[in-house]
Amino acid sequence: MMSSNEVLLDEHFTPVGKGTLDSKKRIALSKAIEALQAVIGEDVERLRFKIACNKAGQILLSPEATVPLHEAWLYNNKAALESVHRGLEEAGRGKARKIGSFAKHADDKID
Repeated sequence: MMSSNEVLLDEHFTPVGKGTLDSKKRIALSKAIEALQAVIGEDVERLRFKIACNKAGQILLSPEATVPLHEAWLYNNKAALESVHRGLEEAGRGKARKIGSFAKHADDKID
């Protein structure tokens, strides 16, 4: 069972190659990285990877993007993140409207 921080998004794995460890216990992942780039279509060199192992000896690499610390609170607040996603979906459907400045709330205390 994976911890709450680990999420297996798809249980279907496609073999992309085989490899052996070198003298420093490293393994080449170039074919896996090429497959990853084909899936996500982004520059993979800027990604980090969370590494997880299970009791069967399998290793899972989960690509991650770094989030600036001042924006990390949003990803730790499920309600706020869902609200942002709803707003983006509504804006995508043309339902966004300008409601003015929030500058007067800039010094409001947040609970």
